[in-house]
Amino acid sequence: MDRQQRRSMSEPNITIRPKRMRAVVAITIIALCLLAGNSCGSRSAGLRTNAARFSEDEKHRLYSAALAVSDSPVGNDTFKDVCRKIGIFDISGEPNDQYMAFVAAHLEWAIKPETNDFKREINTTENARAYLNKYLPR
Repeated sequence: MDRQQRRSMSEPNITIRPKRMRAVVAITIIALCLLAGNSCGSRSAGLRTNAARFSEDEKHRLYSAALAVSDSPVGNDTFKDVCRKIGIFDISGEPNDQYMAFVAAHLEWAIKPETNDFKREINTTENARAYLNKYLPR
């Protein structure tokens, strides 16, 4: 058996669609940038209680809409506000200990076929902002 055959046998055959990969990379970069500031943000019982009013699906919808309102959510006040309200940022606007687990779950949520209608609902910045204004009033 030659070297090429051994290498191909030892490497897993993983196929990732380019669109999904771009989304995974983008969210991972955002997460890492946000965590660079303070990955061990303070825990706030008030934020956790506030976040408990949303179902997991609602949290993912709000997070998606918050991502959609800006080309660069890092440093975006709307993004930080949504993340605080769904319980993944601390009171100072930094990711808390729940953030990475939520982002991982969000990736799984986002690739489900049943989320396609929602993605079409927030397909523009204006639509995403309107969704946030409707379901997350200030």
